[in-house]
Amino acid sequence: MESVQNRRAIAVERIVWWSVQASLLIGIYYMYSQNNGTKVFMGFLTIGVMVAIALVQRRFQYPLPSIFASIVYGFVFFSVVVGTFGGGYKINHFDDFLHIFSGIWIGYASWLIFRRLIRNGGAANLPNSFIALYMICFSLASAAVWELMEFAGDKLFSFTAQGRDPDDTMIDMIMGLIGGSISAFVILKLRDRGKGKSELE
Repeated sequence: MESVQNRRAIAVERIVWWSVQASLLIGIYYMYSQNNGTKVFMGFLTIGVMVAIALVQRRFQYPLPSIFASIVYGFVFFSVVVGTFGGGYKINHFDDFLHIFSGIWIGYASWLIFRRLIRNGGAANLPNSFIALYMICFSLASAAVWELMEFAGDKLFSFTAQGRDPDDTMIDMIMGLIGGSISAFVILKLRDRGKGKSELE
């Protein structure tokens, strides 16, 4: 049963990957027609990152759970295709939605990393309060790193990710924190029901 579920998850991952790649190429063509070289470069950079993830998945027999990879691809679609190419960032609170979304999958990533580091069932002996603190801190730290990357992109490649309002950076980090907290809450609820390993790995 697990092998069938894994095959289905991998099939979904591949469909999502190809769909996002196709939408990125369409967006790149549109940005090229608008003579927007910065966004064209951003699009090709995003494609390169997604290709790298796919190669790692194939080469090392899917070290990332397919559900997690599909969530990441979905985030790429909303942030780059809808947000950057489609003008989604002009919609009120669209950016807040993305940062909550990113906080959720980063929180999920922190749980996966945690389980890889704490092997032989060691995670089961740790209290929920410690795991929640770890996941929330991980999400907040990742949000800070993301803001640093946005700052670097704006300065080095003339992106416009952060704008000029310092409040935007702080709100983005708060949204990431909220997303990480949501992820921690859901995972710990499932963990208490004894489903953590079977449903979240």
